[in-house]
Amino acid sequence: MSNLTQRVLVAIIAIPIVCYVILFKPFGLLGLAVLVALLAVHEFYGLAKAKGFSPQVTIGMILTASIVISFGRIHLLHAAAFLHLHLSFALLTIYFLPLAMILGVMATLIAELFKGYPNPLVHISLTLAGAAYLGFGLGAFFGIRELLYDANGPSMTAAIFLIALLASIWICDSAAFAIGKKIGRTKIAERVSPNKTWEGAIAGLVAAILTWILAVTYIDDLKLVSISTAMVMGIIVGVFGQIGDFAESMLKRDAGVKDSSTLIPGHGGVLDRIDSILFVAPLAYLYIELFGL
Repeated sequence: MSNLTQRVLVAIIAIPIVCYVILFKPFGLLGLAVLVALLAVHEFYGLAKAKGFSPQVTIGMILTASIVISFGRIHLLHAAAFLHLHLSFALLTIYFLPLAMILGVMATLIAELFKGYPNPLVHISLTLAGAAYLGFGLGAFFGIRELLYDANGPSMTAAIFLIALLASIWICDSAAFAIGKKIGRTKIAERVSPNKTWEGAIAGLVAAILTWILAVTYIDDLKLVSISTAMVMGIIVGVFGQIGDFAESMLKRDAGVKDSSTLIPGHGGVLDRIDSILFVAPLAYLYIELFGL
């Protein structure tokens, strides 16, 4: 089976599942975000090991999951109410992230203290950097759903917004690849990603902006999103999504590997598939938090 066939088959299976979870299963989406973050951070630590380092994998994965879960405060409170948990649980959700970060840093330092390996500063830094990189990236993706939560009843705006975010990333990547391959001449960062060109990158940016403008114009559930916000989302995707791709390519090149893993047939690893989301989601989250839709 060719690589292209594998990629198409995986996309045909995975995309409808992801869209269904985003649309109808908010707790499932939180669980999926945690799972993807754990798989990706494990790959991140694998890149570090390929360089001869030894990050604290278990502690890092626990911290990563904790960071992602901290973005699901509203749904955690709903779960607490359903289970008739004490009010103190509500307070815990408010302080969950700082507590997780404090305990995670302390646990990493203590573990490194007793491990006795060389390069403790590098190992501590890699452990915490991986948890922050994947935890905040996937946590912010789910956090957008929390920010757009409708307290008055079910709303599809949050779910459709997330799907539009993913679609714009995929369209941006496809446009950048197609145009770059056809007319691309000017390399952006040949040392990191030799096939990426400015012509392709500009095409990706334009495609992302157009995708968002068309989405908010013709999709009823996105009518609340202003054109200015659509433009900003397009720029975030078209600029920072591609930078996220470069950043992950830099990590792989430094580790001397082509893909972060071979977990997904035809696609490489989980980290390879979400590199743009890790930059896009936190910036989109911050924008919505500060300025709304």
